[in-house]
Amino acid sequence: MRFRLLGLGLLCLSSLGVNASELMVHNAWIRAMPPSSRVVPVYLILHNPGNTELVLTGIQSPRGRIALHQSMMHNDMMRMQPVAQISIPAHAVVKLAPAGLHGMMSDFSSGVPAEGDTVPLTLILAQGETLKVTAEVLNQGEQAEHNMHQQH
Repeated sequence: MRFRLLGLGLLCLSSLGVNASELMVHNAWIRAMPPSSRVVPVYLILHNPGNTELVLTGIQSPRGRIALHQSMMHNDMMRMQPVAQISIPAHAVVKLAPAGLHGMMSDFSSGVPAEGDTVPLTLILAQGETLKVTAEVLNQGEQAEHNMHQQH
């Protein structure tokens, strides 16, 4: 009986992670900034094709500390404020993009990521799962061209 309960418990735990592992990440990129920059923005597109809402609670990288932020207009000025998490509703796409939600990398371990670099990222979900992706360091013009090629 104890083995049946253990097996049932393991089955329940493994089914919790199935939805989170469906998360897809597209167009992960970091804006190229001057070497003297104290922060660089991190952008990506999150696609949740599953039936359960997912929650991004953080992004980690060996290249620096990344905090989640949201840009918004306040008194006719663009302001940036930290957010604790980003919800990705079931069957939805959430963009971390300029002038909206994004990651902000600072405290660089080996200097500001330079144009052409690739930077490993680990997305952390509230469900305890992680997802590893690689972001390219691009200037904004290159990113627009990169997006056009990926859409075709």
